[in-house]
Amino acid sequence: MSQVDLDLDVRVADYISANVKLFDTLTLGNDYAPGMSLSYTLQPAGPAIRYYNGRRRRSFAFAITAKHPYNLVCINTLNAIMNTMENATPALIKSTNNSFKFVSAKMTTSHEFIATVQDDDGQDAQKYGVYQGAFSVQVII
Repeated sequence: MSQVDLDLDVRVADYISANVKLFDTLTLGNDYAPGMSLSYTLQPAGPAIRYYNGRRRRSFAFAITAKHPYNLVCINTLNAIMNTMENATPALIKSTNNSFKFVSAKMTTSHEFIATVQDDDGQDAQKYGVYQGAFSVQVII
């Protein structure tokens, strides 16, 4: 397989967006923009296992951050994302450029409270709860 850009982050985000009722658009990066937000970050997790044919089994960690004025919305959304990812199969998450073959996903940390934030310094400014959950994805690249 020639070197192509890994489209794992986009395919996983598309799968989540299509299968979970999200309160905002899921975006790549740590997004602490004003208002409600849902964001994710992706990074390699652990060493790769190399096969004789040159392919590698690799794990990637996804951290999903939810920011909403109602903490329970964050918690329920993160739980729905984790359940959806743990039920994902190779037939449901596919690379569009053949850069990976999805194997499995599992939750690595349950939702956890990160902070309470306020968008501005005004006395009537909206406060938001920020929660984060994480899962890992195994793929063959």
